[in-house]
Amino acid sequence: MSNVSSQPSLSGMKYRVVNPLGTGAGSTILLISDKTAGGKRYALKVVKRQDADDDIYIAQAQTEYEVAQKLNHPAIAKIYDIRTKRSWFRITGVELLMEYVDGKTLDELEAPNMSQLVLVFNQAASALSHMHRRGVYHGDLKPTNIMLSKSGQVKLIDFGTAWIKGEEKNRIQGTPQYMAPEQVNERIVDDRTDIYNFGATMYRMFTGRFAQQGIPKAGDGGNRKPVPPIQINSTIPGTLNETIMSCLEVSPERRPAGMFEIKNQLAAVVKYLGLEDVDLKGAEDDEF
Repeated sequence: MSNVSSQPSLSGMKYRVVNPLGTGAGSTILLISDKTAGGKRYALKVVKRQDADDDIYIAQAQTEYEVAQKLNHPAIAKIYDIRTKRSWFRITGVELLMEYVDGKTLDELEAPNMSQLVLVFNQAASALSHMHRRGVYHGDLKPTNIMLSKSGQVKLIDFGTAWIKGEEKNRIQGTPQYMAPEQVNERIVDDRTDIYNFGATMYRMFTGRFAQQGIPKAGDGGNRKPVPPIQINSTIPGTLNETIMSCLEVSPERRPAGMFEIKNQLAAVVKYLGLEDVDLKGAEDDEF
């Protein structure tokens, strides 16, 4: 389901820049306030083309917008509009009007407890399941790409390296500590690679360690299997430990069949711990 036509657009919007939110690869993200809508706040991603090396960032911004139009889930950050700037026939930049998530990425949280993390990953699994049903694969899931708002909402972000099923793909993408072996060796991005990324992200957050230190190499096999999380953190429920380890199987065929399976397993852990979604605290909560 696409975003509705009444969504905000940059055309005619009068806004002021409140402050910079950060910088990424080839881009700057600004917090803006829409003067025509009572000061409603958005994030504005600005990508400028200064030379040919910036073409990849222009393409990623365009991919982000294309991907966002295929998705509609409360745990996926929305991208409302794209504006392409040109000089004659050459693209000089791209701007993305995005949902502003007032919160922190998972790696910015201070000492998150296990129960709260279980609730975060339960929602993230639901978001990924939604993406996969629509033929979209994130391709670079990691703690910096999962946000928790101050009001306790989970949001997946950064779809610049996402892959839409059926489109051509001819490059390696991902972050070394979270990449599945086939992402490197065969340049594959699909539901099973997202599952591996998801498992590596859970491993990092529940243990404080990386499941792997760098880009996985062909032929590593069982030698690359990480220490089970429960051996590092004894408070991790057995079902959760098994879920994480199954996600990190070297062979894609041995991983869970889909995110729906992981979501069901995490829902069981949530029930076992006596938790509900409403128990998820905001990113600024001292008890997180």
